[in-house]
Amino acid sequence: MRKWMGYLVLTAVCIGMMGCGKKETGSELLTETKEAVEPVKEAVAPAVVETPEGIALHIYHGDDQAEQIQQRTVYVDEVNEHVVMSRLAEALGMDESVGVKSLTFGMHGGDKVAILDLNQAFADYVSQMGTAGEYIVMGSLTNTFLDCYQCELLIVTVEGRVLETGHSVYEEYLGMYPYVEAPYRVETMTIGEGSMKIDCPQIEGFGDDLIQGKWNRIFLGTEERAMDEWDGTGTYEVTYEVKTMTADVLSILMNGYVYGEDAAHPYAFKYTYNIDLNTGESIRLRDHVDVEKVAENMFAGTGYYVEEDMAPFFMERLEAIYESPDALARSLEGYDYAEDGSVPYGYSYIADGKVWICMEVPHALGDYMEIELDVQ
Repeated sequence: MRKWMGYLVLTAVCIGMMGCGKKETGSELLTETKEAVEPVKEAVAPAVVETPEGIALHIYHGDDQAEQIQQRTVYVDEVNEHVVMSRLAEALGMDESVGVKSLTFGMHGGDKVAILDLNQAFADYVSQMGTAGEYIVMGSLTNTFLDCYQCELLIVTVEGRVLETGHSVYEEYLGMYPYVEAPYRVETMTIGEGSMKIDCPQIEGFGDDLIQGKWNRIFLGTEERAMDEWDGTGTYEVTYEVKTMTADVLSILMNGYVYGEDAAHPYAFKYTYNIDLNTGESIRLRDHVDVEKVAENMFAGTGYYVEEDMAPFFMERLEAIYESPDALARSLEGYDYAEDGSVPYGYSYIADGKVWICMEVPHALGDYMEIELDVQ
């Protein structure tokens, strides 16, 4: 899902407009804005992703301090404008009577426009709010519908007329409001001494202390065990890359480098952490990917991407290690950190909505190869 850098066009209440020259919409400007939109004849479907948990839907809402808009993912059985509004109303604490009258689409200057008509209950709700609260509600509404239907602009009306509150008149296009994708931070704790240096990730500012504490202990415990097992000779370094950082998922790739004093060459290694921040549980490859299908595709030479010049070597390595797709599937089944502490067969991470696996290969090929999977 692309992250929108948006803009907001709000017009101040214009006393001079009240009672003079209003058309059917209650605003000449709103009428002109709507008339500039060329209707779309074909049906417009929501841009959503189906997962084992259900259809993933991004809902935007205010943070605990009602200061910023943040995004989270909910899972539903179907997606239409009424379901979207219902889940949004739930997240914002709106009255159950708030609802959608209609949702239509059009084009304006190359931009896809959604025209959302709401009932009077919505206007009554938002008009009772202060300036900050109204900003959160309107921003959450705008972002949720633009994200779901992948539009650039939104027009909001109430019962077909202009939406006026005590603070603003909404008679022009609304774009994506600024939002916080991840309401927490990942800080670096550097540990080790001498020729051993480890950058250990630590979650800070997360709303759930239990989840934050659990994973910070896991991160640190892994590195402390590595320190205990190292013989103190040569060089040992670990850094990390945050691959996905949203309100729902944190995916971290750890990159290690060790060069033993008597070793012929250095050795690179990788491991990952994928965390469902709603539950605090580890996300394993098998939780969101059909590993049997992936294995079949990989043996057929499809469904994945590697650097072009490495493709022949990778296929040769794949067939040498795994005798069949079933053998590969069994290995993929055991990928990623397990809550029971068992050693993973390999690792995966999530980046830009794509799933990648880290597969060990000979040193001549770089020790580890990162492979992008073509999965939905």
